[in-house]
Amino acid sequence: MSLLRDAFVYYAKFPLKDGVLRNFNKTTSTIVSGYDMLKAEITALTTHSLVPEIVDYVVGIDEKTVKARISAIKGIYMFLDYGAIPVSRDEINREYAEFLLALNIARPLNPDKTDYAEEILLGDEMLAIMLQVRDIMKADQRENPFVKQLDFPHEITPFFASELSNSVGWTMIFKTKGLGLL
Repeated sequence: MSLLRDAFVYYAKFPLKDGVLRNFNKTTSTIVSGYDMLKAEITALTTHSLVPEIVDYVVGIDEKTVKARISAIKGIYMFLDYGAIPVSRDEINREYAEFLLALNIARPLNPDKTDYAEEILLGDEMLAIMLQVRDIMKADQRENPFVKQLDFPHEITPFFASELSNSVGWTMIFKTKGLGLL
């Protein structure tokens, strides 16, 4: 199992396929193995663009690169973020880990051209899209090994990031947890 790869591939089916393919800007990688296979898998997806309102898909941890990518987006995007992996041991010394995932659905805004009423309407629109993604995830929970591991219940919180082109939207937070996760 690959935590990041599995998450990347699973969520790639929601945005427009062109937005997903923007994560690949090389024909091949000389740094890491598996690049060609991952690119081929994403290119060959038969289930894609499930939520066509989402025009781009951003995955990354480099703040500078993520900011630059989002500043070029002219619509709704999905940003897959992830956090720490705390590892502990249970009473019989088995390793137990959690992996935090945050899925953001947002849109960059120009604050000089947006008023409060537009922000409210945009918030409703982003929430409706987030709930659409969540409903598909719940349906996938029976069959998809990645989604089976996600912890439902989850949390949905407002998202505003001035450093990401004043993006407004929502974040859905999940934990993947279990014995032998790593």
